[in-house]
Amino acid sequence: MPNLKKLGLSILGIVAVAAIYYFTSGSQQLTLKMKEQIDAEIATLQTQGFSIEGREVSETKEHFVLSFNDTKKIAKLLNENGAQINAEDAEVLKGLKVGVDIAYLEDVYSSATFDIYPLALPTLVTTASYDKEEKALLSQVEKMLEKKTFLVHISINKLGTGFKGYMKDINEVLTAEKNVTLTLKDLKFNGDLKNNKTSSVTQTLSEIRMQVEDDLEMHLNGLTSHYTLTGKTNYDYTTDYTMDNVSIAAPSEFTLALEKTTVTSKSSTKDGLVSVSMTSASKNFTLDSDGEKLKLKRIAFDMNIDNLDIKAIQGLEQANSKNEKEMNALLQQLISKSVRLEIPTFSVENIIYNDQELNNFAITADMDIDKSLNLTTLEQNPMAAIDAINANLNMTLSSELFGILSQQPQAMMAMMLFQPKDVNGKKVYKVELKDGKLLVNDQPVM
Repeated sequence: MPNLKKLGLSILGIVAVAAIYYFTSGSQQLTLKMKEQIDAEIATLQTQGFSIEGREVSETKEHFVLSFNDTKKIAKLLNENGAQINAEDAEVLKGLKVGVDIAYLEDVYSSATFDIYPLALPTLVTTASYDKEEKALLSQVEKMLEKKTFLVHISINKLGTGFKGYMKDINEVLTAEKNVTLTLKDLKFNGDLKNNKTSSVTQTLSEIRMQVEDDLEMHLNGLTSHYTLTGKTNYDYTTDYTMDNVSIAAPSEFTLALEKTTVTSKSSTKDGLVSVSMTSASKNFTLDSDGEKLKLKRIAFDMNIDNLDIKAIQGLEQANSKNEKEMNALLQQLISKSVRLEIPTFSVENIIYNDQELNNFAITADMDIDKSLNLTTLEQNPMAAIDAINANLNMTLSSELFGILSQQPQAMMAMMLFQPKDVNGKKVYKVELKDGKLLVNDQPVM
């Protein structure tokens, strides 16, 4: 059965973006002027992949159903306005129907409010073949749609410069051979509008949980995120996330947990090229699997990528991944300006394996990909990349961690061939690829 959770999140994200981008213009005008603007935006939507059904208009309210028809046009439209979705993902939404209720000048804050909720599942879901249990589950989901379970409420301020909203709390149990519980609490958001585009968004979420009875539980709580548009394009932005806890548990198989995680990413454009940087940190990561216990304390991971071709990125957003020729051409274009990848930090302050402290490790790395690299040739002969790539990797391991790794069959041979350097009680490896030559701790390998 299709992944309804992933589909539901995709639907909500796309619908919210569509509402913010296409139903906010003219919000500082009187109701009549606002209705005229809504008329214009609806007419535009009908030329860009959507159709409008069952429209009802009164003096202060309006209702219609938005249907997703031409998903290629819809993907292009949303990408042009900052919602990153490729054509294949958008195709999954074909046939989706979304209800939109509009109220004009409903309160002191709002010029217009929107209630947005899926009414009918995509064709891919409704036409698939199901067994008896899956049909029963699908029927329950459709009943949830009837009562507007997945409703997003958005209010646009009277100046048309900002918005705020929330998603209705969810607490549902889908009855099946193994019951599925869905919970969502306190998802709220607010943001700023500039020139009819979202320039910043802040979101908070208290909790989201999916539990399959006696089988699997996924849980996230304490999420805060912030997005800010920093330049003229959709590729000029900063985002940051904080999450208190993330956990996945499958009884008798494994449990995984991540505590106090922060992620910040920045993207900028110059002369048709995109640069992206990311910094992340987590307080603790724990994994318990088949009686083996692993805990990583204070994890840090930073990464930078420079000189990505922006037109290639835009092409990849619309490309069909099954079209190998098209994908190869776009990937070749993506690296056509000499891409640089850097990992300034990848470190763990302490590793505990089955109650044994193994202390720390740290890795730094960088790689320059020359524009002469030919991906088609690389597929046929991976060694062809050597002359077009320069790379450095430095790895520092505690003696305790090195001792454990050297006992693993997968690593034993490599560690016998390439001995580390001892530096201040640590085991150090330096790997360098330059001008077609590979060196490990300054000793030639090839």
